[in-house]
Amino acid sequence: MEFDPDRLRAIVGALGGVAVYGLVLAGSPERVALRDLLLRLACATPAAAILAVFFVKAALPVIPWTPLREAYLFGFIVGAFSWELLPLLFRVVKRRAEQRAEKL
Repeated sequence: MEFDPDRLRAIVGALGGVAVYGLVLAGSPERVALRDLLLRLACATPAAAILAVFFVKAALPVIPWTPLREAYLFGFIVGAFSWELLPLLFRVVKRRAEQRAEKL
């Protein structure tokens, strides 16, 4: 794969988003065991980086607000929210796949 600065910026932004996600988890009123916190962050970090790398080129052109079309910002949003939103996305994709399978 060719070196792409936008993908690198998206990864850096995603790492920052995961860091904020970790701080939110650490400061939440419901106490999370340190082991569980580290496990969540260990899973969220590569997931956010992978999502940011593969979706940055597809997502930036469709963002309607020009100031928000920045790879860092996209990566940060993916890093901060993707780990909590991935289960919802999986349900939507599964439901769509089931609907398409019924049509066949």
